[in-house]
Amino acid sequence: MKKILGLLALVLLIVLSCFYFFPKQPKNIFDEIYHETEKTYRSNNILRNIDGFEIDDVWPSDGEYFKYSPLGKYKTLPEDYLELRVGFNFEKAYSKMFVSVERKIADGTKLWMVNKYNPNTKTITKSIQIVLSGKEDSYIEDEAQVKSYLEKYGITAKDLDFYYDEIVNQKVLKDWCSIYDSKYSPSNYGEVKVETQWENW
Repeated sequence: MKKILGLLALVLLIVLSCFYFFPKQPKNIFDEIYHETEKTYRSNNILRNIDGFEIDDVWPSDGEYFKYSPLGKYKTLPEDYLELRVGFNFEKAYSKMFVSVERKIADGTKLWMVNKYNPNTKTITKSIQIVLSGKEDSYIEDEAQVKSYLEKYGITAKDLDFYYDEIVNQKVLKDWCSIYDSKYSPSNYGEVKVETQWENW
């Protein structure tokens, strides 16, 4: 009888382990980056392995506002791009990964593209703002005003798609695949919902 109970307990443990383990498997390339970074960011952040990527020097940190939010940026960028950051928030209520890049479109005017991944909803949201440089940068989020600036500088939705591809796919995700044996690729994200602000512009 003890052997049967022991065997049943073992089978139950294996079944419960499967239910616990398999749902946590990454469903897409952004999930991979999020979860692998979450495992390593307190000690030896996996993103340190990307050539030319620099983890913010406050890391690792125990500061209340920083301990769950590692951030890094690329030291070298394609022409016309000003800053490319990859950051995270591992606090359960605010879980996210973001890739943000600034691109110069004229003197004193920049395009800021922010791509946020939510690991809970498996959604990546692609959005843009206009940044006007001055003593204090001002950010324009209103869609009508953003569109007006884009038209003024001859930037189309197709151009925005190109910028996204050049930075997110050909830079960040390609670099990820160079340091991690990914099940996905820049052309095959896996199970993810993509929401693009400029999709119907």
